[in-house]
Amino acid sequence: MTDVDDEGASNEAGHRAAQPQVALANERTFLSWVRTALALIVSGAALTAFSMPVPEGWRTAAGAVLAGLGIVAAVQAWVGWRATDRALAAGEDLPALRVGVYLTGGVVVAVVILAVGALWGGDGG
Repeated sequence: MTDVDDEGASNEAGHRAAQPQVALANERTFLSWVRTALALIVSGAALTAFSMPVPEGWRTAAGAVLAGLGIVAAVQAWVGWRATDRALAAGEDLPALRVGVYLTGGVVVAVVILAVGALWGGDGG
């Protein structure tokens, strides 16, 4: 028979099981990153597909930045989920988010590219 403490972690042979609520929260975080990745990729594709008052070159550059950020977000979803899952199983501290600042900065860069294109690009061709 196994000893189980109040937190639901098994104490037999030093093995610790993650609480279901924490494991499910990790899954929800993974799905949030996947949604973010899809939104960034679709936004990048929409910039190149739809006509707007920004020249095509500027729209393509901003779209490429957003699509690239979407790929980074998809990788973060997988890597973050695995790292958190391993930390939970080992009873270690959860890993810190490292890519969030870069994604935010990348979105700002894409918006600046569009703004510069709108201001300097002329009639939008």
